[in-house]
Amino acid sequence: NTLAPLVPRVQNLRQGIPLAECNGSGKETSIDCGSMVMDAQIDHIQALIDQAVSKGAKVLVGGVKPVKKGKGQGQFYPPTIITDVTPEMDIFGTEVFGPVLTMVKVPNDSDEECLKMVNQSSFGLGASVYCGKAHQARALKLGRQIRSGMLCINDFGSNYLVQALPFGGVKESGFGRFAGPEGLRALCLERSILIDTFPALVQTTIPKPLDYPIDPVRGMGFAQGIIQLMYNDEIGSKIKAIVDLIRYG
Repeated sequence: NTLAPLVPRVQNLRQGIPLAECNGSGKETSIDCGSMVMDAQIDHIQALIDQAVSKGAKVLVGGVKPVKKGKGQGQFYPPTIITDVTPEMDIFGTEVFGPVLTMVKVPNDSDEECLKMVNQSSFGLGASVYCGKAHQARALKLGRQIRSGMLCINDFGSNYLVQALPFGGVKESGFGRFAGPEGLRALCLERSILIDTFPALVQTTIPKPLDYPIDPVRGMGFAQGIIQLMYNDEIGSKIKAIVDLIRYG
């Protein structure tokens, strides 16, 4: 059901040089898809496609590097649909940066398997979950478990248009945010400032067992007592820590 309308639409995409089509006339271009920025990127895409096909993937549209017949032919790679992609293929976890649509089938239509496959990716900028109106609760439950900086339900990329929301990713898709309150805070210098409310009564001093010259036995016992008292949740351990502080202090 998903592929049936996609294949003819991708096959009919018009590829070319938009500026040449416009020719300075200001008229709308008849070009849908432009070229790659670097010629080396075409080889990168083709290598990903070839490796996936060798492992069982199927190319339904495109997938073949065009042969240049002369100068001025441009750095084009045809719009491509590749199906039966699995996690063992490089294209599954590599940013293609080209006109390639990869189709991955989730075993048994399992939400758990879907999450496992999605979250094993090294990237996590934005995610979208599409569903019918009757399944929005399921889509939101699924989307909340995807490790990404942004999430859309039945939409794509609209996060970027809502400037009140933070924009950014996780994992190898980066860190930090811009836009929203989080983005504004990123432009600020956050400082921790501490002022003693009762300086005459409370002063920070170095305990004698930890002051130089340090006695190894008293110093280690006193330090262990502080650590256990502060971070051990067991009552018995806290009581023992207090005894050690008195003993080694």
